[in-house]
Amino acid sequence: MAFPPLRRLAVVTLLAFSGLSAVAGAQTPVVDTPTDKPTRPVKSIPYVSITGLDGRQRHFETNAIPLLFNRACFGWRMYLGGPNRTVSLTEVLTTSQPAEQVIAGPETIVSPDKTKATTQMTEIVQDGVLQRSWCIIPGDPPGTYTYDISIDGEPRGEFVFCAIEVPDQNPNTDPRDLNCPNKFNAVERARPLGGKAA
Repeated sequence: MAFPPLRRLAVVTLLAFSGLSAVAGAQTPVVDTPTDKPTRPVKSIPYVSITGLDGRQRHFETNAIPLLFNRACFGWRMYLGGPNRTVSLTEVLTTSQPAEQVIAGPETIVSPDKTKATTQMTEIVQDGVLQRSWCIIPGDPPGTYTYDISIDGEPRGEFVFCAIEVPDQNPNTDPRDLNCPNKFNAVERARPLGGKAA
């Protein structure tokens, strides 16, 4: 697998997905009262955001990344639960082809063949959520991009993306319409009940 040339977005991206509030700057304490409306459960997801010609960002729960240079970003949001806290994060981003260039901070080590970027840093889990993203720049290759995430030294998840060329660089591209062989399905599967499988 290889790693594309990517530019790191904010360490924690402020986003909202279809009514699910991600990490926000100023947080209001949640008061548990009988009049509170039930909230949808928070889940771990891959996501893509695209900046349109008008400068507005559109956010999608998907793992199909249109290679829209300097417009598309992709990342992961992981629900960890628990109190607000600081954790040690190791994020390994691998791509199936080498990148032409990689723009990253000093906390990221890029492999000589530019197919892997390993980032180690301290991050804040806020409201039970941790998330990061990278942005597409010219020279990022098509193919499979994989994030392997470890928190406090423990493997916690993998997110697999498809990076797909968009020849016309149309910022109105909807990533959900792209043909991705390992398409993300936002429906969470129920865990099997006890007993042996037939």
